[in-house]
Amino acid sequence: MAKSEFNDAVKWLIYIAGSAKLQSELLAVFIEKETGLPCRIESDKLMFPLELVQERHSIIFSDCRDRTAKSIVSGMREFNRSRKTNAFVIMFNVDSSLNIEEELLGLGIWGIFHEEDPPSSLPLGVKAICKGEIWLSRQLMSSCLENFRRRSSGNDQSEKINSLTKRECEVLKMLSVGSGNDQIATDLCVSIHTVRSHLYRIFKKIDVANRHQASIWANRNL
Repeated sequence: MAKSEFNDAVKWLIYIAGSAKLQSELLAVFIEKETGLPCRIESDKLMFPLELVQERHSIIFSDCRDRTAKSIVSGMREFNRSRKTNAFVIMFNVDSSLNIEEELLGLGIWGIFHEEDPPSSLPLGVKAICKGEIWLSRQLMSSCLENFRRRSSGNDQSEKINSLTKRECEVLKMLSVGSGNDQIATDLCVSIHTVRSHLYRIFKKIDVANRHQASIWANRNL
């Protein structure tokens, strides 16, 4: 993105915070060349600049190399407590084995780059943020989405389980081992009509259409 392609370049300032001064200097030169946006190096060991230019939108590259998951997350939380407006944080050199990406997203992070990500992707994160978008690699985005779906599905199943009465759970468990209505009625000392009523309510609560689907659901969730 050349300067001529970004009319609001004067509104943005990029900070690079980290203790590796040479790396920060090289990164600043590279990002300025690729985006046309000015960079400022914060070379002490703090994760974030102490002061921001309030007249500009700030994109902060925070170096996470050799930092623990606890220090990264607590650092982001502390920044959130004192943060200024128009500040967008990108974490880079994040150790992928820490598995803190979703927690960071929940804390308002705008970009995450792992140690193994190519340098060419860093300017892409800047361009995304300038458009109001969060930057994640496709692989990381897919992983976060899959985890979200898994949790959502798990929460949904928990609600369904909690909606069942104790007797309905008993009927479902018997159904899941192949018991017919007659056997269920005999074992529970109720009428066939009562068993059918239980099954009708069960099917509605767990959102299934027949005994086979109900049996599969019970084996997975009870």
